[in-house]
Amino acid sequence: MSLDDDLNQLDQQQALLTDVLAQMLQNRWVGDLPTVEADLLALDPALQLAPRPPTPISQAPQPPAPGVQWNPSEPMPRQSASWTCSACSLAWVERSTGKNPGADEWSAVAEIGQPENINPTYGLMDGSGSQLQRVLKDSYALNSMHGWLNYDEVWTAVAHTTGMMSGGAWYHWVALRGQSGGDLWIANSAPGYKGVYDVLSREAFNALGPFSVVLLVP
Repeated sequence: MSLDDDLNQLDQQQALLTDVLAQMLQNRWVGDLPTVEADLLALDPALQLAPRPPTPISQAPQPPAPGVQWNPSEPMPRQSASWTCSACSLAWVERSTGKNPGADEWSAVAEIGQPENINPTYGLMDGSGSQLQRVLKDSYALNSMHGWLNYDEVWTAVAHTTGMMSGGAWYHWVALRGQSGGDLWIANSAPGYKGVYDVLSREAFNALGPFSVVLLVP
């Protein structure tokens, strides 16, 4: 074989290798030309291939994002005082996440801080739930966020996390179990108050809001 023939063969091989890279970038792995498999066979017809095309990142099953773990079916006892709904909701979150299985209405009142942060006259003093967030963070290393959220935002969030919320026109805190069809599934320490039991519909949410919402975050 002459030098010109050698150089021509090298040019052809280089072109095929360049094409291999192009097909890889376009995710064309097996089958007829132009594919990675076909280019490699053109380089060496005797090559024994058992192609196992990789799955593109966009099509690969994604590992579950680190999330909040909680038991949505954790029982919610009825509150024994008219002003302790926030404490009952906090205790439910502590129990449902397994952080404090023995939490109850009065242990949560003590954690929130009576009378400066919660008391019989006003209930929870800060309607944003900042003192609930403090307890979750400082005592149980549970991170949370606060927002004045609309129904769709809360409904979407509770597929992945739990928390607590209070309606401005409801003046009542409940914990969030999850979704119940198109409704919110709640842990309500005062079932029947203003006509709400264990689910909160979009219509009731809009009527009883705006809602101050504390959600656990990973």
